[in-house]
Amino acid sequence: MLPKKDGKQLSYTDLIKKIKNMKWKQEGKPMIKNIQTPAATAMEIANWFLIKGWREMEYSCDQLKLYKLVYYAHAWHLGNGAGPLFPETVEAWPHGPVVPALYETFKGAGRNPINFLGSHLGIYSVYSGELEEYLEDVWETYKKHSGISLSNTTHNPGEPWAVVAKGRDVRSKPPIPNDTIEGIFGKKVEKILSEENET
Repeated sequence: MLPKKDGKQLSYTDLIKKIKNMKWKQEGKPMIKNIQTPAATAMEIANWFLIKGWREMEYSCDQLKLYKLVYYAHAWHLGNGAGPLFPETVEAWPHGPVVPALYETFKGAGRNPINFLGSHLGIYSVYSGELEEYLEDVWETYKKHSGISLSNTTHNPGEPWAVVAKGRDVRSKPPIPNDTIEGIFGKKVEKILSEENET
């Protein structure tokens, strides 16, 4: 579990600092993982979040929340210079970023909490090294937010979804390039760390 400071939930700053200090990072560059070699698959990440939600029942995941948790885990991973978290493409759908393969697997849940795993792609590589620790931190940062809240946040001006969706009909589900996500979230990282250093 992510530790707390003064009884309060850790902030995005703490999440970013923890990623920066992961043992497989040195001077802002990946050590054991090549930047072009994703750490897992999107389904493995989704399954991990589903299991966490079942263990903490008040924070179970419906489709909207699950897809955004997977997206934010991928986005912060990119923004911290650790490369793509998974190889699948993220697309800009009307309700925010989505990995299509996840929708195809979980669409049967409708608007209800998802009660099954996408087990055909397993979860095993997530439980190795420090990746699970990273996902724990992402979970603790976002778990209290609803799927609608997370979706709305992805629509804010300047967010990767908003950049790709501008002037387009998102019903066509255009891809959100990793370069776009990395550039925007990289600036978030720089800004937050800069503000932290000033305090």
